[in-house]
Amino acid sequence: MRSLFNSLILLHSLLLISSLIKNEGPLLYPEPPEGWNEGDCQSKQIQSPIDIPPLKDNSTIKDDGSHAKIQSLLYSNINSGKVDFDGGHKWTTGELNIGHIEILLNQTLYKYKLHSFHFHLYSEHRIESKQYPMELHLVHKNENNNDTLNENLVIAILFDYKSDKENKFLKDIKLSEREEINDASIFDLINKDDTFYYYKGSLTTVLCTENVNWIVFKDIRSMSYEQYYKFKNWVENSNKDFYGNGYGNARGPKGLNGRKIYLENYKDDSPSNGNSFLAFRPISTFLVYLLLILF
Repeated sequence: MRSLFNSLILLHSLLLISSLIKNEGPLLYPEPPEGWNEGDCQSKQIQSPIDIPPLKDNSTIKDDGSHAKIQSLLYSNINSGKVDFDGGHKWTTGELNIGHIEILLNQTLYKYKLHSFHFHLYSEHRIESKQYPMELHLVHKNENNNDTLNENLVIAILFDYKSDKENKFLKDIKLSEREEINDASIFDLINKDDTFYYYKGSLTTVLCTENVNWIVFKDIRSMSYEQYYKFKNWVENSNKDFYGNGYGNARGPKGLNGRKIYLENYKDDSPSNGNSFLAFRPISTFLVYLLLILF
């Protein structure tokens, strides 16, 4: 009897998941007609997002200086930050100022301060023509205010509802609730052996300014079905006129126009604790500090 009951529960769950996926509909919202003629939005130079084609590991390619190499990732935990809606279009926490990323590009070390993060439904970037249910953008601002060509750096992380296990970061930020964030770590999303794509592009919202260094993590993060659909329904119900007309906040892919895309490995053996000064710094940096302490 217990076996029959368990089988019925499993069948019901599979049918529910099947119906949800079946009713998902097209995975691309068209751009709204108004507003997209401003700034660089009509440019055909280095617009974002893009469809990332199949690439080989760039470790065998001669480094011409245009690869962006991550030197450090240092974030403290998010302990506050109001959630807000921009007309049901974008979900953000406002200005965070809880850490930074350093990259080496063209023999220059760039330091970017984490400003905010938001989500897109569905993913804006595609990997080998595949689009995913959700994309997170960690938006960083260059601490050198005079460098307008490299003003922004955005880390993009893509999500898929591949299991019934909740994603810890999404749970900790209370993804579908209008509450402050009490304690959430970005390092719950970043693995020490991550592989990432790098390319030069633009903002994906008006004014579409072409001053962004993009880092798109290749590995797709997992979230639960319930987490995704609860958030999706919450966002869409917040602005039925906008989403009801087929518009969302996922801009379609733009042409590469000769741009290079680099696939880079970022391996690190240091602690991945956002409260540690050496968090996600290369092991060589650790050795330098050790020598300074000893001598």
